[in-house]
Amino acid sequence: MIQAETPYAQKRQQILARLVPIEGKITAIRFYLTNVWAEKHFSFGTWTSRQHVIVAIHGAGKQGFAESILSVNMPQASLEPWRAAAESVVGLEMGQALLAVRSRQGIWQEQLVEMLEMALLDLCGKQVGQPANHLLGLTKGSPVCGVHVILSDNIEEVAQSAAWAQANGKAAYIKVKLFGKNELDCRVIAAVRQCCPRETTYLIGDVNCGYRPEGAEVPLPQIEQALKNLWAAGLDACEDPAFLAMPEWVALQSAVKPLSLIPDYPLRPSRHAVESICQGMGEIYNIHPDSAGSILDAVVLAGRIRELGAGLMIGDDSLVGPSASIWQQVAWGLGARWVEATEKRNESDFYYRCVEKIATDSRVNPITVQLADGFGLQLNEEKLAQEADRCAEVIFDG
Repeated sequence: MIQAETPYAQKRQQILARLVPIEGKITAIRFYLTNVWAEKHFSFGTWTSRQHVIVAIHGAGKQGFAESILSVNMPQASLEPWRAAAESVVGLEMGQALLAVRSRQGIWQEQLVEMLEMALLDLCGKQVGQPANHLLGLTKGSPVCGVHVILSDNIEEVAQSAAWAQANGKAAYIKVKLFGKNELDCRVIAAVRQCCPRETTYLIGDVNCGYRPEGAEVPLPQIEQALKNLWAAGLDACEDPAFLAMPEWVALQSAVKPLSLIPDYPLRPSRHAVESICQGMGEIYNIHPDSAGSILDAVVLAGRIRELGAGLMIGDDSLVGPSASIWQQVAWGLGARWVEATEKRNESDFYYRCVEKIATDSRVNPITVQLADGFGLQLNEEKLAQEADRCAEVIFDG
């Protein structure tokens, strides 16, 4: 018996119908890896470096760009697996290349599929003279603010970062990393609230499941009390407080109101989450770059979130380059409440040195968006090669 397509599969096919016919042979794919040295503290551990990869896909005299994180804390990570994967894409027409990349979902790393898909969308839009948002079905937009993110368990650093956000017009939305240690987490929240009151700042905390790590046994009432303490300290929304079953998400959200829960891990990857998430898991749902597995599927998932009557946010994977701009444009087109994926102070300097054109400006809030062909990105590849620690390429020689 043939199973009928779900409405979400139909929506996916509607988008693909605009993209698959686009012609123009892929002639080269180039990868540029840059180590970003920055210490980031999480409940599960510490990052000391991230290996960012910017991809440039060439076809019909145009280039499509995107970015992903290959690894963390592995400064000698090899580009060879991604270069080898790209061999199956060169020589294909643009629309067919997009299908080929999507056919590797569940086989290749999620972030590789997502990055190549975004670069191909950028390239396809440039080829047909349309914004990539329009090809995704996002023909309108609404102002979206970027989030100022604080990743530290040092209370003095937290307070200084919050004060900087307040002084520089970046305090409408602030996100702090929390650590699953209730007293410390409340102190982090209080440090932000010293200069950023609830009237002016919406404060989000991300615990990365610190109040019940995977495999741990912590009763739901204990998690509930911890979250109520966070609300009392000044938190407005809490992302991934614990590893929870779907019914537990619903019960916990009901118990901790007015604190808003934000499910993130249950939304990864987007193609599966669209069929599994349910109403009441949280008041805001997070689509997470580099883990969505596809920007096209993320757009379909956003429609499902709207059906559930919930708010939507676009998260981040500490992106510093072209994919930050791409997700800002998608957040604008989806009417997201906020977008976390923004270029980073100091960390994005190497990228900005390579930028020739960009469609967004995240230095201000709300973020300015001026749609252009594709995602409106143009980078100087000669400068990219100079900035990169390692490069790799695949050239079509047919």
